Amino acid sequence: MRDVKSDSGGRPVSNPVNSVTARRNGIVLVVVMVVIVMVSLAGFGFVASISHENKVVHLRGEQMQMENALASAEEFLKLYLSLPPNPEATSDTDLVEQELMRGVVVSDEARPNSRVRFTAMAPHYDDGTGTKWQYGMLRESGKLDLRKVLQWETEMPGQGRQSLMTLPGMTEAIAEALLDWMDSDSMPRSAGAEGDYYSSLTPPYSARNGIPLSLEELLLVKGVTRSLLYGSDTNQNHRIDLDEQAAGLDPVQQDVSGGKHIPWVELLTLYSDERNSSSSGQPRVNLNQMDLSQLHRQLSSAVDPEFANFVVLYRQNGPGPAGGRPIELRSVRVDFRIPARFSILSLVDLIQTRVSVAVPGGVAGSVESTLSNEAEKLDESLGKVWDSVTVAPEPVLKGLININLAPAEVLQAIPGMEKDLADQIVTSRNSSTQKSPSHDLHPCWPFTEGLTDLARMRQLVPYITVGGDVYRTQLIAFSEASRLSQRVELVLDASRRPVRRKYWKDLQVLGRGYPWDVIDTPGGISNTQTGAFNATPFGN
Repeated sequence: MRDVKSDSGGRPVSNPVNSVTARRNGIVLVVVMVVIVMVSLAGFGFVASISHENKVVHLRGEQMQMENALASAEEFLKLYLSLPPNPEATSDTDLVEQELMRGVVVSDEARPNSRVRFTAMAPHYDDGTGTKWQYGMLRESGKLDLRKVLQWETEMPGQGRQSLMTLPGMTEAIAEALLDWMDSDSMPRSAGAEGDYYSSLTPPYSARNGIPLSLEELLLVKGVTRSLLYGSDTNQNHRIDLDEQAAGLDPVQQDVSGGKHIPWVELLTLYSDERNSSSSGQPRVNLNQMDLSQLHRQLSSAVDPEFANFVVLYRQNGPGPAGGRPIELRSVRVDFRIPARFSILSLVDLIQTRVSVAVPGGVAGSVESTLSNEAEKLDESLGKVWDSVTVAPEPVLKGLININLAPAEVLQAIPGMEKDLADQIVTSRNSSTQKSPSHDLHPCWPFTEGLTDLARMRQLVPYITVGGDVYRTQLIAFSEASRLSQRVELVLDASRRPVRRKYWKDLQVLGRGYPWDVIDTPGGISNTQTGAFNATPFGN
C-alpha cells in the first residue's frame, strides 16, 4: 500500500515527482500527435503534388497533341492545294469542299469520344446578320493588297491615297501616314508621319519604310487603332458574336454614311498572289512574246488557228480603222517575217477590234477580231480564251483583285472603278437569277452583262481577276475526350510549288472562337449520346 503524505491537518499532499512525470507524459502525447498530423499533412501534400503533376503532365500531353494536330492540319491543307484543280469548282463561295474540312480525324482511338480532330473555318466576315458558317479556306484576292497600293501611288501619284480612302473609317491623315510607313523615303507627306514622329513616342521606334510584315503592324502607324483594324471582333473569329454585339459599336467604327464599319483586316491583305497559268496548271501563252511563229503555234494548239492569226496580225499592224473592205480572217496568209511592232495591254484590246491588212493586188482591207461584239458569243469566246493566255511574262501575278469576292469597299479602290459600278457588280454576282457561269471564267462579265462599256472595261481589267492562289483559314484542333482545343490563323501560298506558309498566328489566348456544334461533325462531342463517328478520316 502506497504511502500518502499528509499535512498537519491530515490532508493528503501531492508528490512533486509524480506531477512532473504526468506533465511530461502529456507533452509527449501532444508531440506525437503533432508529428502524426505533420506526417499526414506531408503525405497529403505529396499525394496532392503528385496528382497535380500528373494532371499537368496529361494536360501538357494533350496540348502537344493539339499542336501536332495543327501541324498535321497544315500539311493536309498544303497537300490539298497541291492537287490538280477541280474543273467544276466555282467561286460561288470560293471554298474547298466543306465536309472535307469539318471534324477531320487526326488521331484515331479505339475508345469512343477519345479522338483528336481538326476543323478548318473560312474567315468570312459576319456583322451579326446570321451568315452561315463556312468551312475551308478563303482566297486573299478578295482584298486590297497594300503592296499594290504602294505601286499605284508610285506609278500614278495620288492613286494609292485615293484607294485607301475607300476603306470605312479612313481619313486623309491615316492614309498619308500609312503611305509614309510603306514608302522608302524619310520625307513625311503633309498630313503623314515619318521617323521623326515615331522616334518622339514612348517607347520610340522607327517607321518600316517598306511593306509591313503583317497587318498587325499597322497598329504602329499613326492614327490606326485596334477598333479600325479589328472592329468589335474581340476574339478574332471574323464575325460579331452576341456578346460583341451587346458591347455596341464605337463611333469611330462607322463609315461616312453611318453604316457599320467592316474591320480593315477583312479588307486588306499582303499576300494576294496568283499563278500565271491555266486552270489545268499549264503555262499560259504570252501574247506579247517576240517570236510570232512560236506564238502562232502555241495559240493554235491552246485556242484555235483563227484567233492565232488575228493576234499575230494585231502584233504586226496594230488596231486599224473601222473602214476598209472586210476580209475573211481565214483567207489571210500570215507572214511571220514581219516583226511585231505593237503590244497587247490586255485581252480586252482584241474585243470589237479590226486590223488593217494588205491583200494581193495592193488593195487595203480589214479583218475583224474573233472576239465578237455580240454579248452572248463574246461571253463564250472569252470563257474559252481567257484561261489560256496572258500579257505578262511573270510566273506569278501580284495584287489582282477578285471581282467575284471583293466587297464594294475594295472594288471602289480599283483605279477607274466608280461606286455605282462597284455596287452593281456586287448586286449582280449575289443575284441567283442573274448570275452566269461566265463569272467564274473571266473578269469581263461586267461588260458582257452591260454593267459598263468597253472603254471602262479596258481600264479596269489590268487590276482584276477571278482567281487567286493564296488562302486564309482558321484551324481549330480539339480532343473529344477532354474538349481541350487550340486555334490558329493560317495563310498558305499555292502560287508557287511547293505550297508554303505565309502567315501563322496563335489565337489560343482568344479562346476557341466557335461553338462545339459548329467545329465538330453532327452527332459529335456536342451530342454526348453518340460520339463523333461519321467524320471524314484524315487523308481521304
